Amino acid sequence: MSNDKIWQEYIEKNFDKFISSLKSDDFISGKKEIINEKDIDFLEPKKTYDCLRKIITQDAIKKLQNRFRAHKHRESRGIKNLQLKSHSLNMLDKFKAQVGADTLEEAIDFLLSPDYREYEHDVDLAKQRLGEGNFDSTELMLDSFTKRLKNYDRERLSLIIELAFNEGWRAAKQTKKRTGNPRQEALNQSDLYNSVVKLIARSVSVD
Repeated sequence: MSNDKIWQEYIEKNFDKFISSLKSDDFISGKKEIINEKDIDFLEPKKTYDCLRKIITQDAIKKLQNRFRAHKHRESRGIKNLQLKSHSLNMLDKFKAQVGADTLEEAIDFLLSPDYREYEHDVDLAKQRLGEGNFDSTELMLDSFTKRLKNYDRERLSLIIELAFNEGWRAAKQTKKRTGNPRQEALNQSDLYNSVVKLIARSVSVD
C-alpha cells in the first residue's frame, strides 16, 4: 500500500476526531473554528498540512504528524491495537513471566502457535498456577455472554440471577450446618441449579 493511500485512509477515519480534540489555543484565531473539509486537500500529507497551517498552529500540526507517523509505523509492521480489561492484561503479564516470553505477543504465541508445542508442559503449568490465583473473570465471562443475547434474553437472565440470589439468601439463613461442605450441599439442593444441570445433560445426550 502506498504512503498516500495509507494517509488517505487514516485521515478519512481520524480527521474529524483530531479536529474535535483541538483546543481554542490550537487555532490561529485563538478560538475553535469549524473547518470545511472542502477547503482541505487530502491527497497527500504535505498538501493537507499546508492547508491546515492557515487555520491551526504549528504545534497542532505536529500533533497530527506524530499521530500519523505512529499509525504508519503500526501499518508497516503489521501491528494492531488490542483492547483488554486491566485484570486480563495483568494475567497475561503473569503468564508471560511464567513461561519466559519476552513480549506479550510471544506469550500469545506460547498459547496458540504450533511452533511452541514443545513448551506445552510449561504452558499447562502456568495456566494451572494462574487458575489457582485470584483471577476474577466473572465480569469478562458475563460481558462476553450477554453480548450474544437479545434484549429479551438479557431481561430473562436478570430475572434468573435474581431468583438464584434470593434462593441462596434463604438457604444461607436457614442452614446452621458448619461441617462438611454446606455450601456445595445447598447448591445441590437448589431447584434452579438442578433444573439447569438437567437441561445441560439432556442437550449433551442428544448431541
